Amino acid sequence: MPDKTALEITNLLLRWQGGDREAESALVSNVYPYLRALANQQLRDARSMTLQPTELAHEAYFRLVGQRDIDWQGRAHFFAAAARIVRHVVIDYLRERAAEKRGGAEITVSISRLNESELPSAESSTDILRVDQALRELEAIDPRSARIVELRYFGGLSVAEAAAATGVSVPTVVRQWRATRAWLHTRLQDE
Repeated sequence: MPDKTALEITNLLLRWQGGDREAESALVSNVYPYLRALANQQLRDARSMTLQPTELAHEAYFRLVGQRDIDWQGRAHFFAAAARIVRHVVIDYLRERAAEKRGGAEITVSISRLNESELPSAESSTDILRVDQALRELEAIDPRSARIVELRYFGGLSVAEAAAATGVSVPTVVRQWRATRAWLHTRLQDE
């Protein structure tokens, strides 16, 4: 997003937090396209998933606005929260579906987005619940690296946006992103 839009979203968040209802309406029109694109991105590789991008975007938005007690630090903080919420909405949906079907078909997503040219290619698919489990394990070992993956993979944030959201430098995010992608690739291939 352009810097002007980023500043506008930050200002809208501050006004919304202060109780300005007009700011909430403007915020919706500014962030909903991002949430919809994020939902499309998350669901495009999913096979046999009946959750629609519109449903995912709506649920993510309602969970975000339901968190009025958060002291929003700006656009990056808001989108970091959106990344976490999108992850949880998808995981909750898959767990609910698995409980209903008791061993039904595996829901898969491509992990190719985790890989860039400097890493071995991983064109195979993996169960998104396994990705979530691997991230939970990583959170216990290295919370910041897990957060960076969540922001980049589930949130679609750029390296610079992930750096702003985590409060570290761009080179640190690049270094951790590379190392963590390699770890995830190995972890998911070992199972």
